[in-house]
Amino acid sequence: MRRSIILSCFLVISVLFTACSPDDPLTLLRCQFRIEDTEDFVVTGIQLDNLESLSVAQIAEVLAVWGSGSCPVDFTLNIGIHNPNNGSTGPDIIPVTLSSLVWDLYLDGDSGIAFDTTWVASGTMSQPLEIPGADETVILPLDISFDAVSLMSEMGALEFIDLALAIGGIDSDLRDGDHIGRMLVAAVPTISTPFGQMMYSGSLNISLDWID
Repeated sequence: MRRSIILSCFLVISVLFTACSPDDPLTLLRCQFRIEDTEDFVVTGIQLDNLESLSVAQIAEVLAVWGSGSCPVDFTLNIGIHNPNNGSTGPDIIPVTLSSLVWDLYLDGDSGIAFDTTWVASGTMSQPLEIPGADETVILPLDISFDAVSLMSEMGALEFIDLALAIGGIDSDLRDGDHIGRMLVAAVPTISTPFGQMMYSGSLNISLDWID
């Protein structure tokens, strides 16, 4: 995905005159992102992490809460981040810091082939995260909380329960369109480097596969 990059004149000058700078300084803006999995997935107080289905009593409990006008959902969404600056583009391995990530979370409300994006939550990361250039994946946990009552009304209560189990139950780490592939994070990162701040001017659509 093509996107313009906002760089200050000071940053350009610094990169040009810094001996340890990479051959292509824009590689510092090519950190790769993908959705890894979810943890501590809770719907109306019911923990889904170790479940592949809900009992009749649990379904009745969810429907009762929904009938009262709410359906609280809370979980941790883990985003994997990889820094490609491993020394291959310059004399040094240069770590970067993800200083800001503004995000929107969308869920696929349609179990069919097409991805039906429905916005459910927005937020920002809680604290900076260092991303070493050492060919390792760093995990950024995002704390997600939203009221799914309108989503349940849109897609149906039982379909929503199936969706919640797909992305929060025991198969929530499966990398396919039926599981965590039914989540999409639109995010705008800001990277801090030894040469200054670098900001993405457009959003990234973070899902199953690595994107930079």
